[in-house]
Amino acid sequence: MNAFVIKSWSANDQPDAEGSYVNISGRAGGFVSWMLNLLGISPTVSLIVRDDRIIFQKGSLREGSLNFITPLENTCSTLYAFRRPLIEAIMLGVVLGILTFFSFGIIGIAIAILYYMLNKTLTVGFTDVGGRLHEVPFKRSVIEGQVIDEAEAARVCNIIQHLIDTRRERKLIPA
Repeated sequence: MNAFVIKSWSANDQPDAEGSYVNISGRAGGFVSWMLNLLGISPTVSLIVRDDRIIFQKGSLREGSLNFITPLENTCSTLYAFRRPLIEAIMLGVVLGILTFFSFGIIGIAIAILYYMLNKTLTVGFTDVGGRLHEVPFKRSVIEGQVIDEAEAARVCNIIQHLIDTRRERKLIPA
């Protein structure tokens, strides 16, 4: 799955005006996708968490849209992951450093560092009781200026898990 760049990221312990605790959206990467996004026709992905359900939406220019609405009671686990492309960046730096020998490899090393910074990938997702994994990989957006780290991803998972636990406790304790 291709990584999306983060358009917006909101994760709070209290719901917003629409009743969402978590609202994350992303778009396909690249300048062309950014331009299409301005026109409202860019492939996007969203993960919205409310007090009773998780809404996972994915749009594609080619395939249309996919929407999963999963009740919190049917959510088994949450996940987050952070991938650092260190090996790829080192290999790129070595190859480009050799090719740019006349500039003492500075251009190749700078490109490798830029590659590393722009290709770190943060994945957030959940698994439902049917065993389906719904995950959204994100990478840094230079244009939107959104930088999200592992701590924010962990916070999203903690909010979802707290909502799940709260709903389960309410069902176990008779009124």
